Amino acid sequence: MTSQTIAQEFTFSGVAKGEVRYFPEEGKYGNTEKLQPSFVIEPQAMYSWDNDRQVTTVIPYLRVDEQDNERTHFDLREMSYVGAFNNIETRIGVSKVFWGVTESYHLVDVINQSDFVDNIDGEDKLGQPMVNLSYLTDYGTFTGFALPYFRERTFSGSEGRFRGPLVVNTDKVQYMHVDGQNHTDYALRWSHYFGDFELGLSYFNGTNRDPFFKAISSTEIAPIYTQMEQYSIDSQYIYENWLLKTEMIVRDSQLEQRFFSTVTGFEYTFSNIKQTGLDVGVLAEWLYDERGTKTQTPFYDHTFIGTRIALNDVKSTEILAGMFVNNHDMSLTSYRIEAERRINENWKWEVNANIIHEPAPVSGLYLYEKDSYIEASISFYW
Repeated sequence: MTSQTIAQEFTFSGVAKGEVRYFPEEGKYGNTEKLQPSFVIEPQAMYSWDNDRQVTTVIPYLRVDEQDNERTHFDLREMSYVGAFNNIETRIGVSKVFWGVTESYHLVDVINQSDFVDNIDGEDKLGQPMVNLSYLTDYGTFTGFALPYFRERTFSGSEGRFRGPLVVNTDKVQYMHVDGQNHTDYALRWSHYFGDFELGLSYFNGTNRDPFFKAISSTEIAPIYTQMEQYSIDSQYIYENWLLKTEMIVRDSQLEQRFFSTVTGFEYTFSNIKQTGLDVGVLAEWLYDERGTKTQTPFYDHTFIGTRIALNDVKSTEILAGMFVNNHDMSLTSYRIEAERRINENWKWEVNANIIHEPAPVSGLYLYEKDSYIEASISFYW
């Protein structure tokens, strides 16, 4: 057996998850079902060679939802080749790239489109076709992206939750560039560490991931995707038990004026309390968007206050809880709770809650005021 053969490795893993959402109230727009069960399977096949310097990965994703046909969907989260050659790394295919440091909301994370039917918080992303080249130096990592195909955002159907009075008809999508979905987007990024300080500078030019909407009938609206430029900064600094972090963007796009937005805050961790291994973190972040109530996000001048609890036990028990406060009238806007714990090596349970609390009519959450939910899931990993 040669050394080249020894260096080759194939792995097959993945997760299957059963999930149930419970909505205490009937939907605002005729979607009256209070239980929403669904099933997710996400296998991963990975082949590496050349001492792990070259890797191919395939990750398909399938969700089957009992209530909303639009939430039942398939996506190719990853189908990529990654090669590392000295100080150059290349990625070709479909992949996911994450930028950002804050907890409550990610402004700078613009490469991948949000899988909105999976979760409205924007954390779940669709796979994005790309050619990615990174150059690693002593002065930081320089990265360039060419994104040759645009992924449209997913939306709930007429029987789903988290929708407005008019259903989004994605078959009537409109683009403000002649190339439409085939427009090639570009992005550049530089990132570097300076001791305990991490800094990232990014530039994006292409199709806006956040659509506008246009009424096309008395019951439907169509998404409109504009072109945009975005300049962004993300940074974090670690000092003893403090973690200071910020994300800032300036975006210029069609159909709206240039605007500035930021998420800035801190996390302080009380570590190993009374020698029990318990860590308790306290988080606070300010979310600001100069568009005010015209913003496409629900939070334009809000404060997120939360806590992160890690038992550091053999079951990896963790809890994250927080709330959003409107800084104009100090009203509570929404609450979030995420809890998880391993059952054994292969099984894990999770409980999440998203409570929307009496949003004002000008709030982006007003459409979803009846869509608070508690979600329980159990996952099997292989």
